Amino acid sequence: MPDRGHRPRGGPAADVPGASEASQSVMPNGLLAVFAHPDDESYGAGGVMALAAAAGNPVWVLCATNGDQGGRPGEVGVDHSLDPEIRRQELACACRELGIAEPIFLGYRDSGMEGWGAPEGSLSQAPEEEVVERILAVIRRLRPAVIVTFDPGGVYGHPDHTTCSATASAAYRRAAAEPGGPVALYHQALPRSFVAGMRAAQEEERRRSGDTTPPTEDDIRQGEAFAKLARPDEEITTVVPILSVVERKVAALACHDSQMRGRRWDDPETRAELERMFGTETFVRVDPAPAPGEREDRFMGLKWVERLPI
Repeated sequence: MPDRGHRPRGGPAADVPGASEASQSVMPNGLLAVFAHPDDESYGAGGVMALAAAAGNPVWVLCATNGDQGGRPGEVGVDHSLDPEIRRQELACACRELGIAEPIFLGYRDSGMEGWGAPEGSLSQAPEEEVVERILAVIRRLRPAVIVTFDPGGVYGHPDHTTCSATASAAYRRAAAEPGGPVALYHQALPRSFVAGMRAAQEEERRRSGDTTPPTEDDIRQGEAFAKLARPDEEITTVVPILSVVERKVAALACHDSQMRGRRWDDPETRAELERMFGTETFVRVDPAPAPGEREDRFMGLKWVERLPI
């Protein structure tokens, strides 16, 4: 059991399943995904995690918050997504579907979207050094070879996403300088071409479903942020084909029922679009820096049984 005697400001001590066994390993091994909220992991890197686990790598998710601001302003007591225990259970479900270890939580509160006003105890309000040290402690105990987190823009600028990127990247760099530290850092990022296709697909889905509800200010702001913060396609270094495990990714996403707002993943009419949207996952390899023009279809630092299908 982890030591819960000391609880830093902002959240409880991290729950680290299997930490005592992992800490005995000398060489780094496996993949640690560091994301902000339950469901971030499945959207951004669910396929990579499922592939890595299937190849025999240990895989963990470190979730920085409890996701308690997962609904819209004013929905406290109405939208069950605001119950942190539900969000924690959903993430545990997603990890089972992906075939990876039980999730690890830092326990900070969700900061909510930009402009909502972050509550006390939230991730974006926590001292940066505190968060870095807590992530670093998990890295030292688990000894993963590879870390993946958000890119600096947090995909669409969510305060918790950008905080998670900065602190996880800083923790990686400190750990990488130590004996037995991780050997590679990846940032999950969306290329501009994908974002353009995503927005078109969303409009088509609204048209097909007959949804005439006007977008909220948050929806508009988020869409603008996706477009603004998307990376130029040429900056994407790592495009991982995940069609062989797309069913696992979809099943993991379905676990996050409180966030799906009725979205179905088993509609045959949208299957082709789903495979197009979820057929690959895209990343930037931050460390070691790639050579100019270098491209890869898998993460370095992990063991793979065979070449990934193109």
